[in-house]
Amino acid sequence: MEDKDDILRVWASLPKDIQEILKKAVEESSAVSEEQFIAEIMIGECPRCGSKNTKDCEEVESIEDLTVGLCMSCGYLWCSECGRSLVQDIHCRHWEICDECDAADEYGMCEIDPMDCEKLNKKID
Repeated sequence: MEDKDDILRVWASLPKDIQEILKKAVEESSAVSEEQFIAEIMIGECPRCGSKNTKDCEEVESIEDLTVGLCMSCGYLWCSECGRSLVQDIHCRHWEICDECDAADEYGMCEIDPMDCEKLNKKID
């Protein structure tokens, strides 16, 4: 019962507009399972074919990385953090760049979304 109370407290703390967006996402979701719904929210549509049949690769043998998106329809692999194709190499180069960046903390993280980072866009593209 404690878990349910915690969830309700978190839900109540969310701004009303975020609550509405999440409610709409649940209602409009074509997901048939919890895993598929989470993939739709966290991974999103395939950048190549637009399919919503996607998942992360945390439990995919030889990849085991939740930041790698996999399209179950066309087999496309991409970095869910920065959106770049991983067809040539499973390890996204943006992590190496972030590790060297002076804006990153000790874990290679910063406040800039990788898709919006000018340093990444200049060095990777």
